[in-house]
Amino acid sequence: MNEVLFVDDDENILNGLRRRLHAKRPKWHTHFATSGKMALELCEATSMDVVVSDMRMPGMDGSSLLEKIRLAHPESTRIILSGFAEDEAILRTVGPAHQYLAKPCEESLLIDTIENALELKDTLQRPALRALMSGIDAIASPPDTYMRLVKALEDPLTGNDRIVAIVSADIALTAEVLKLTNSAYFAITQKISSVSHAVRMIGMDTLKSLALFVGLFQGFKGPSHVTRRLYLLCHRSQQIGITAALIAEAENLGKQISMMVPSAGMLSHIGSLVLLMNRTEEMEDVMARVDTKNISIIAAEEEVFGAAHPEIGAYLLGLWGFPGPLVQAVAFHHRPADVPERAMTPLSALYFAQMLCRDINNDKRTKPYADQIDMTYLEELGKTDRLETWRQIAIKVNDQYKTLTR
Repeated sequence: MNEVLFVDDDENILNGLRRRLHAKRPKWHTHFATSGKMALELCEATSMDVVVSDMRMPGMDGSSLLEKIRLAHPESTRIILSGFAEDEAILRTVGPAHQYLAKPCEESLLIDTIENALELKDTLQRPALRALMSGIDAIASPPDTYMRLVKALEDPLTGNDRIVAIVSADIALTAEVLKLTNSAYFAITQKISSVSHAVRMIGMDTLKSLALFVGLFQGFKGPSHVTRRLYLLCHRSQQIGITAALIAEAENLGKQISMMVPSAGMLSHIGSLVLLMNRTEEMEDVMARVDTKNISIIAAEEEVFGAAHPEIGAYLLGLWGFPGPLVQAVAFHHRPADVPERAMTPLSALYFAQMLCRDINNDKRTKPYADQIDMTYLEELGKTDRLETWRQIAIKVNDQYKTLTR
């Protein structure tokens, strides 16, 4: 039985939810609280899988409540409901929330969000993964700039000027947005220097992904050599995403899909970023095992953590409300053959881009790049004749990034 708690000081809202959800979700064991104090008492009595709280409540608001729940019950998924009109300063206090939903919220969206959270919890059944995730601070909330973008994009009245203002207020994000739009993917001869122009070109999904990645990177205050590794990881992930997008475009997957792929590339190593930030010493051990034992990064992470960065990253992205195809691409980007579908998808484009980018940047390679790729999977896709074309795409992007990162 899934335990779901709703918190709102308006009893009429709670009564309506109680009636409707009883019929629609009989497998949910729903709880209702009209105050933060009552909600905390219910959480003490029952381990809640999901807590959904209104933001504006007398006494203890939703942000304060979810912060207390985060500290006392970190295993609970925390969702905040907040109106468009609320001051931006309030949004910055919503750090304890995993997801932000704008009011008024469609009931179907609320139910889908809760269902997604419950499905994600099922992925944490492995004790090692559950223990690892419960100790990672990053799952408390995404970075502030990302949250402000989400809030702005939830408002149908938000214009491009508002988005540009949010991006421009973050120097690091501005630099990455301009760098991305001047990359090989957009194939523009004239340099883009306007944030407004760059935002229009990059697309909102990619912009949110970039804000998330950059925000996590900015939050790290550890040793300089680890900071350098994080920096390289950010740019390698971005490079993989651009390569994957060009491969998707070359295979005629359509512009909409191709525009989504850079997000998948940038976020493919979000799990690695979180591990480097939160488990720095253990990740040093992981890298040492890769070098000394000549094993893959996945195998080394499994040895040290009992879990690897793809499933960690996929869990976090699902928790933060990213779309299913992107979460799937991140989860399986090292083993795409585990997904039943045998057609070119964002996942397959991401996998081949990653393998080719790795080979191009590997000065210690001991065997041809084709021998490192799952050729059986490639054959099942019917794409064996396209591999060299994709490699030339990866080389072009790599050369471009050498100039962009100097």
